[in-house]
Amino acid sequence: MPKSIVSGNGNLLVAMDRHNLLADLYYPYVGMEAQIAYQHFHRIGVRTDDKFSWLYEPAWQFDIKYIPETLVTDTEAYNPNLQLRIRFNDFVYPSEDVFVRKITFMNEANHDRNLQMFFSQDFHLYGDKQQDTAFYEPEHKAMVHYRKRRYFWISGATMQEKGIHSFTTGKSEYRGMEGTWRDAEDGHLQENPIEQGSVDSTVEFDVKLKKNAETVMYFWICAGRNIQDVTVMHKFILDESPEKLMKNTVNYWLSWVNKEFAKTQSIGPDIHKQYKQSLLIMRTQIDNRGAVIAANDSDIMKFNKDTYCYMWPRDGAWVSIAMNEAGYGEITERFFRFCADAIMKEGYLLHKYNPDKSVGSSWHPWYKDGEIQIPIQEDETALVLHALWRHFQLFRDIEFLQEMYNPLIRRAGNFMMGFINHKLELPLPTYDLWERERGVFSYTCACVYAGLVAASNLSGVLGHFNHRRRYQKAAEQVKRGILKHLYDEEKGRFLKRVEVNLRTGEIKKDYGLDASMHGLWMMGVLPPDDPMIVKTNEAIYNTLLVRTPVGGLARSENDDYMRVPGFYDGIPGNPWIITTLWHAQWKLALTKTKDDLKEVEDYLMWAIGHMNKAGILPEQLDPFTGEHLSVAPLTWSHAVFVDTVLKYNDKLKEFIS
Repeated sequence: MPKSIVSGNGNLLVAMDRHNLLADLYYPYVGMEAQIAYQHFHRIGVRTDDKFSWLYEPAWQFDIKYIPETLVTDTEAYNPNLQLRIRFNDFVYPSEDVFVRKITFMNEANHDRNLQMFFSQDFHLYGDKQQDTAFYEPEHKAMVHYRKRRYFWISGATMQEKGIHSFTTGKSEYRGMEGTWRDAEDGHLQENPIEQGSVDSTVEFDVKLKKNAETVMYFWICAGRNIQDVTVMHKFILDESPEKLMKNTVNYWLSWVNKEFAKTQSIGPDIHKQYKQSLLIMRTQIDNRGAVIAANDSDIMKFNKDTYCYMWPRDGAWVSIAMNEAGYGEITERFFRFCADAIMKEGYLLHKYNPDKSVGSSWHPWYKDGEIQIPIQEDETALVLHALWRHFQLFRDIEFLQEMYNPLIRRAGNFMMGFINHKLELPLPTYDLWERERGVFSYTCACVYAGLVAASNLSGVLGHFNHRRRYQKAAEQVKRGILKHLYDEEKGRFLKRVEVNLRTGEIKKDYGLDASMHGLWMMGVLPPDDPMIVKTNEAIYNTLLVRTPVGGLARSENDDYMRVPGFYDGIPGNPWIITTLWHAQWKLALTKTKDDLKEVEDYLMWAIGHMNKAGILPEQLDPFTGEHLSVAPLTWSHAVFVDTVLKYNDKLKEFIS
């Protein structure tokens, strides 16, 4: 199941599942390393009145959401059998790598009672479960898990006691041992003080509940690189108090998300609320060193034993465009520095990267069908320059531009200028943005055009006029090639792609329709109201519309990615948030009156209607039920939503003025 809610600070990222159990924990990079393995989670159990229950059991009912305009959760778990409500306020502190849970118990029983709260830790340090140690630290009554340079300190406090009341460590995933969580079910932990190898731990806090009353406890996990780090953090929590940390965190995110309030003051409250939450969710997926990960949701592992926890330069560029327009250029500068460090000396960016700037896994070959090829999607290189030009237009930071010129702008510009079939005036074949096909795509060509225009403009700003002219000439060449070879006169619309035989010069046309063809107007090849664009986009809509109550647009014809069981006859594929909002942005670009905005507002409300209660958007939807499919949150989905809202707000202001 996609994740239900996330919190983070750019170093430490946590995600909870539908039972509000900690299922993803990444440290010290966002998206790397996964300190909880796929299909594992940290259990929480409750024992009272001689009854024991784990929070993932069916009796529990959950309402998972955020405190508005923050990354502090506001989740309620209710168990009528136990006559108990538990409210969780979970958060990662903005300036320290600490995950805190404020837990409020509401005793609905008509008698006083004692409650035992059990937390079971199932760490997989460095992504696996070996050579680990878990031990009880008696001075501060804490549990510590460590291996090499990764330390996790578990502690907490009730109204009666600071620190853990009872504990145990043990083996798990070894010789059939399930783990110490089984030890909690009878209410008595064995208090084994240390274990090594394939280990887990369980800790207990005792809480006194008055009849029909509330009481509070706190639980926290400190992350660091050595025992001194986590000990200092623990003392910091006690000195400041976890309640104060929560208030500080709420205030920080309220200030962060409202710093550019004037940018969106024209939109209505429902859209404004989800716009802000999308900005916050996007921030959780951005590492402090510049990586913008596609998604933290580890559940995608079940499909190919790999994740979305990578920095695709394309996704990062689209996210950066949205963040820039929202006023967060200080964050996107780190992304551009990341790209400047990661780019190959030849001037292209590879498929994807780990958050530490190492090259990520890939399925694009360097050699195929007897030919050497560069395993890239060229739009990823081009879009970074396009995003950098957009960044400069907003923030006018000449010194930052100068810093980027030699390592990124000139290097990428020279590559794109040289990676052209000059006979056809089109970029050479690469993989498409969906990473499935190779050829010369309308979308990729449009991005290369925009990337070369950006390289020309950026060079001109810095006084490199020869480069400006050369890049502009190459951009004009690519535009001519697009209009000549990717537009079909008979169909009266653009083509998805052409396949070019580089030895014979033979061109094979692909008449399929793909939502990515919106790039032709989004990248400025032609204006949105050009008849060639209008006919192309109308064909996209009529072909890719998902004609079920769920609605939305698929990304391409006959898309079989993430299909669910069901009768897909007449359904082109699953609806995607991104592709549906691209269509909304085109309709927005065509608006002439305020009344025209109603259709765009309907698309925004469609997206909001497919968020979960915490405001999280997935990559795609089940076309029959609307259930989230693939990963959630998908950073790019939130970026397109934010970008669409900003464009919608700008149009509203035009008509109001």
